[in-house]
Amino acid sequence: MALGRYIKINDEVMPNPTSFSDNYPPDESVYTSESGKRMTQIRRLDRYTFSASFDCSSRLKEKLETLCKTAEVTVYIDGSQTGIKGTLRKAGDSSLVEGSEHTTGTQGLWTVPVVFEGD
Repeated sequence: MALGRYIKINDEVMPNPTSFSDNYPPDESVYTSESGKRMTQIRRLDRYTFSASFDCSSRLKEKLETLCKTAEVTVYIDGSQTGIKGTLRKAGDSSLVEGSEHTTGTQGLWTVPVVFEGD
């Protein structure tokens, strides 16, 4: 099921993810004082993050893995002209779709989970 999300990473147009969730969690550290009071050190309140899973060919899997090894990427969501800089990392193991190694022109079809964290 396509979610209709238009995602571009470093000028690479991605297929619609099979799953996608995004959030703006705070970037903060929470400590407890000796008296038991909660103390919070806030660095940023609106850090954009998303997790997605892509069903893709072996060629796109290799592109995603290369992007995940890059120090910084720029992500464009829903055709936005303003990119968000951050890091893209794999969020687990890539899995080969059963029997897809026989698909012509590819080394199989894969499911690749990723997570993006904005700077």
